[in-house]
Amino acid sequence: MDVTGELRRTIATYKLFEPGDRIVVAASGGPDSTALLHLLFLLSAEAGWQLAVAHANHGFRPSESAYEAEFVRRQAEQRGLPFYYRELDVPGYLKREGGNPQDAARRLRYEFLGETAHAWHAPKVALAHHAGDQAETVLMRILRGTGISGLGGMSFVQDRDGVKLVRPLLRMDKNLLLRELERLQEEYVTDSSNAKTKYTRNRIRLETLPLLAEHNPSVVRALNRLSEVAAADDDFLEGEAGKRVAEMVRKGPGEVRFSGAAFAGLHVALQRRFIKLILNYLFGTTENLDFAAVEQIRSGLLEDGAPNRRMSVSGRVYLDREYDAVRLGTGPASLAPRDYVYPLEAVSGQIALAESGGRLEIALAPAGDEAAETACSYEARFDAEELVFPLQLRNRRPGDRMQVDGLNGSKKVKDIFIDDKVPRFRREHTPVVTDASGAILWIPGIRRAGTAKVTEKTKQILRIRYSPPPDG
Repeated sequence: MDVTGELRRTIATYKLFEPGDRIVVAASGGPDSTALLHLLFLLSAEAGWQLAVAHANHGFRPSESAYEAEFVRRQAEQRGLPFYYRELDVPGYLKREGGNPQDAARRLRYEFLGETAHAWHAPKVALAHHAGDQAETVLMRILRGTGISGLGGMSFVQDRDGVKLVRPLLRMDKNLLLRELERLQEEYVTDSSNAKTKYTRNRIRLETLPLLAEHNPSVVRALNRLSEVAAADDDFLEGEAGKRVAEMVRKGPGEVRFSGAAFAGLHVALQRRFIKLILNYLFGTTENLDFAAVEQIRSGLLEDGAPNRRMSVSGRVYLDREYDAVRLGTGPASLAPRDYVYPLEAVSGQIALAESGGRLEIALAPAGDEAAETACSYEARFDAEELVFPLQLRNRRPGDRMQVDGLNGSKKVKDIFIDDKVPRFRREHTPVVTDASGAILWIPGIRRAGTAKVTEKTKQILRIRYSPPPDG
């Protein structure tokens, strides 16, 4: 196989690089990165790429690390390429952040590569992961228990801190790379730690994959096909879930709201994606919220026979479900607003309610005025001469009662909310309008009292309109 031609086709098919790109090549000195540097350097002449070489010294093998760094420096020098080098302080990082040495080294290495790309004004970093690495990654994730996203393995292009990590060798067999290096008589170094089975990835490569190859000699190729199919399926499902979130979810600071019935109508695969996208919005990542957390939320949303439900998930997410209204947010559920009172001394003007985010407009108009005759659930009209001024706008209080239009006697405001299936979090922010005696005249969007009704004898109409917040 023409390895150079194969790489050229891969780059064109997946649009990995553009003519004239500035590219940082991550090089360890091993066969994979040596092959990558060689191949990209060959193609750079025709593509007009500008290359730089970056090498990170993890400090795990002091006797070998210095030689590897010098080897990579010579590789860059022989090709006339800029060389960037850093000794990583893995012990210091572990002391500060915790974790295991391999993860710490990987994080610091990517941090170094990103900083190098920014310093050299390169939008892309080329990594030497190949088909064997992909097979190992997929198999490791299967053993840990993964979903379709995990089966997709590593991607050709990954955005990280404003830099694109590009893996042009991801579909290429390592044996092809080794044969190419042998043909070109290119030297490379061998990392002695790659033979140590104390590392999980090494055990997968040295023990598990050879064992599986006894059953299927093409196991690496099979795992790569699985990865490719899963990545495509994952991309499709992610897009479909994203559409549902855009259609169904109202986002606010630290929380989202949506219809429980609409959620229940989604396919189970979209339900899980839907929840993950919401968690990603709330936290910026779903790294610390596993499948069990997603399923706990999903079960809470779908549970039959419980129209009202409040629960906490992993101590980080609260679910507040009342009837069809669902609220998911971070931390504890928000508390009811503090008591407030806005005197409505004027008979015209506007009031913005900082507590609820809503706005109230009040206007006096002659009876028969066209504007005064328009009414909806968020607008109430009263006979101005029958009202006891000044009116007030306030939050509801424990024990509030209202003389509901059309009913004999009064009724608890709490019961009115329950009968109308108003979610608790909406009750907490719904104001009430009272007269000077404290009698409730109107609950915007819910009910009005039978007081001061407009009749044919009415001379002046007081029109009150309430505009709730967008998510209320």
